[in-house]
Amino acid sequence: MTTTPLAPAPPVRRSWSGWRTLLVVVGALFAMVSVVLFAIGGVGLWAQHQRDGDGYFTAGPERLSTSTYALSAPSLDIGGAGPDAFYTDDFLGDVRIDFESKTPGTAVFVGVGPAADVAAYLNGVGHDEISDFDVDPFKLSTTSRAGGEPSAAPAAQTFWVASATGSGPSTLTWPATGGDWSVVIMNADGSQNVAVDLGVGGTVPAIEGITIGALIGAVLLLIISAALIVPAFTTRRDARPGERRVT
Repeated sequence: MTTTPLAPAPPVRRSWSGWRTLLVVVGALFAMVSVVLFAIGGVGLWAQHQRDGDGYFTAGPERLSTSTYALSAPSLDIGGAGPDAFYTDDFLGDVRIDFESKTPGTAVFVGVGPAADVAAYLNGVGHDEISDFDVDPFKLSTTSRAGGEPSAAPAAQTFWVASATGSGPSTLTWPATGGDWSVVIMNADGSQNVAVDLGVGGTVPAIEGITIGALIGAVLLLIISAALIVPAFTTRRDARPGERRVT
């Protein structure tokens, strides 16, 4: 009795089925999302190198002026659907306002306060409200509110959560917290014709977390995409006996 080895069986390719098509389509979608997340992560890495020496992202300085008694950003609603800390401490971090009076001999006051209290203080006071602005190029849109002079100097008010006064280069730093706030720029003596060079910045600590999360998500989705697509194009062999007995 002798045995004759069989030649290796040729690979048997699976037929292209609807399930294989679905795997490829889903895998391609995961790959596309992965590319988007890689792009977000790349922008985040680039942004990390745009901070100044103190860790702030900055804009300005820009010249702001008004012939009235004050310039205000009337309602900065900091918060959202979720814990306030996520939208303030974790997102904005610390806010910095750098300013310098451009009116010789006149100090400038910059303050942050509750919107309702600021509105009550400026009620009946001639001032300009910032309605919109663009950063690059800088463009400011304001709405004028008719009125007279303020009843008291801004620094005399007790509702400010952060404030600073100066005629030379000065800085206000505020750890942003949830709430409805207003920012006011006035001459310290409450007089007309406010002129100031103003720059703003924020630490925005959330960018680091967003960058790391985007890159990790991109890698995971890329692995899942490969796990779905590669098997759809691979082949398999049918199980066959290695030899046949001949008598």
